[in-house]
Amino acid sequence: MTVINMANAQAAITHGQEQAAGKYLSSLIEARKAPGLQYVLVDADHVLFKFNGGYADIGEQRPVGDSTTFNGYSITKTFTAAAILKLAAESRIDLDAPISRYVQDIPYQGVPTVRQTLQHTAGFPNPNPMPWIHRADKHGEFDAHAFISKVIREHPKLDFEPGEKFAYSNIGYLLLGEAIHRVSGKPYEQYVLSEIIEPLSLAGDQHISFTIDHPENHARGHIRRWNWLNLFLGWFFDREKFLVSGSVEGWVEFRDLLPDGAAYGGLVGSASGFARYLQAILKVEPPFTREMLDKLWTPGTTLSGERLPVGLAWFERKMGSHRYLAHSGGAGGYYCEMRIYPDAKLASVIMTNNTGITRQNLLDGIDRIFLDQGN
Repeated sequence: MTVINMANAQAAITHGQEQAAGKYLSSLIEARKAPGLQYVLVDADHVLFKFNGGYADIGEQRPVGDSTTFNGYSITKTFTAAAILKLAAESRIDLDAPISRYVQDIPYQGVPTVRQTLQHTAGFPNPNPMPWIHRADKHGEFDAHAFISKVIREHPKLDFEPGEKFAYSNIGYLLLGEAIHRVSGKPYEQYVLSEIIEPLSLAGDQHISFTIDHPENHARGHIRRWNWLNLFLGWFFDREKFLVSGSVEGWVEFRDLLPDGAAYGGLVGSASGFARYLQAILKVEPPFTREMLDKLWTPGTTLSGERLPVGLAWFERKMGSHRYLAHSGGAGGYYCEMRIYPDAKLASVIMTNNTGITRQNLLDGIDRIFLDQGN
C-alpha cells in the first residue's frame, strides 16, 4: 500500500515519480529482498512520499502499516554521536580528550580520544556482534554492565595506533555509551530518550525507542531459508532460543530480539519516526544546532592526513552528482538505511525485515527517482 502526503509541496513530486517509486518499492518485495518494508521521503517541513508494503510477519500474514516498527541497529550510532555532542556543547565532554577520562576502567594502551572513537579511527577491535543479542521478552533480566565488562575483558587490545586508519568498531560505541552514562549520571538509553528523542515531539505513527513497546505492531525479523548466513547461524547463537522453528514461504523467522549493546544498535522505530529525526536535522531544530551538525558532518583525517569517509558517525558519500550523509543498520532479521541530501534539502529512510549485514544501497534506486528530475 502506498500513501502520499503532498502537504504544501505539490510541485516537488510529480505523478510519474510517485508511480515509479511505488513500482520500484513493490519490486523489492516481489524480488524477495524483504518480506516487508517502509519508505519515507521528507523535506524539512513535509512528508513528500510514504510507502508501506509486504508483511511484518509472513506466518501471521500481518501487513506492514504506518505504525509498524523495525529494529534500527547501527543507525543508533548517529543518536549516540548527537548525545556526545550535546554533552560537549555543555562542556561536560571534551571531544579531543582520551575516552579513558570518562570511562576510567578500560585496559587499552595508547587510549584514543572521544573524537577518534566517534570516527572509527580509535583502533578498537570489532568482533562479530551477531551473538550479542537477547530476546525482547527477557529484556528485564539483561545486565548491560556485565555484558560490556565481558566484551572489554575478551578484547582488551587495540588493533592499531589511534588515528592511524579507519576501521569500523561497535566496541568503540559501547564505550561512548558508557561515557554518556557516567558523565550525565543517567543510563545511556534514558539520556538519549530525554535529550535527543523527546525534543522531536514524535506523534502518531512516529516511533523511536529502545524497547519493543507493542509487539503486535513490530515487524518480525526474517532471513531467507537458503541464504548462506542462515546455514551458519548455529555458529553464532542458539537457533532454538532465537529463531521460530520451521520456515514460512522460504523464510526463517526470528523471535523479537534486542541487541546487547544499546549504544551501537539498540533503537527500534518506524520509518516515520526516523524521518522526523531527519527533518529536525534539515530544519536545524532541537535537539540539533548548526554547530553540532557542522561537527557531525565534517570529515576527519588520519594521522597521515588522509581524508576519512566519515564525520562523527555520519558517512559522506555520493550517488552520481548527489552528495549525501548516511548511515545504515543491519543484523539478524533487519536492514535499514537513512540519508540526508544537504543540497537538495531532502532526506529518506527505508526499513526492511530481512537480514542485512553489509551495506546494500537500497536507497539508490528509489531516491534517484526524486532527485533526478529528468528521469
